[in-house]
Amino acid sequence: MDFELPEEHRMLKELVRRFVQDELIPLEAGVLEREAKGQGLGIGPAEVARIDKISKELGLWGLDAPTDIGGSDLPALAMIGVNEELGKTVTPYTLPPDSPNLRMLMATVNERQREAYLAPYVRGETVSAIGISEPGAGADPAGMITRAERDGDDWVLNGRKIWISRADHADFTIVMAVTNKEKRARGGISAFLVDKGTKGFNVLRRIPMIGGAATYEIALEDCRVEGWKLLGKEGNGFGPMQLRLGTRRLEMAAWSIGMAQRALDMICAFAPTRVTFGQPLSDRQAIQWWVA
Repeated sequence: MDFELPEEHRMLKELVRRFVQDELIPLEAGVLEREAKGQGLGIGPAEVARIDKISKELGLWGLDAPTDIGGSDLPALAMIGVNEELGKTVTPYTLPPDSPNLRMLMATVNERQREAYLAPYVRGETVSAIGISEPGAGADPAGMITRAERDGDDWVLNGRKIWISRADHADFTIVMAVTNKEKRARGGISAFLVDKGTKGFNVLRRIPMIGGAATYEIALEDCRVEGWKLLGKEGNGFGPMQLRLGTRRLEMAAWSIGMAQRALDMICAFAPTRVTFGQPLSDRQAIQWWVA
């Protein structure tokens, strides 16, 4: 079996490698300094805008989005190489748009939602979040209790979501809710597009995380959503949600490989230069075992 990437995928991977080396790694010192001071693990809006501009000029936006709305329609194999390279820096930057949410939107949007949500998202004009986990339902999303009930042509959502990345500034959030409590994961969970500023959608608190990042808890209190913002069909939210989670897991696995490779490269570069008791670390068998 041939495990080599196709030539075009290798070229893309090399392009992302240079982008990480030239634009992201130089920012690491500042990122780590802010983390040490408890100021969060991140880069400022001006830097994000600058890097966004560069990544867009390089053709690195919407890599796995459909070509008819500005993407490159790349397969998962190509995206593994991209994410492996992005994992080689602690500078927290993801090429727009967020791939897992993109995959879920691509699988479910109708034409109206495609123009209103998906197309601007691919162009990098909007930021998304997704609300799945709840205080009492994390690893078991089928146990969620946030509910959505019909009220005329609208839906009214009530419940809480937790561990939500970007909830404080996302332009829209994909909210998972129970629409049929008897069916639940077998046709009773639906997805809704909730815009920033929607009445009844409230960010309750910021939850600090290891590494200086943060997630959020949100409350839905009689949050009214127009009927056309039901994502996909009623009761058909669980499958696309699992597709989204699968994409994220694949992405994070690739990031972890990149992170491990960067750490190994740093060890191999450092060990010959560090001399203890008259001998470089690279000559010590215990260190060689670690590297091997």
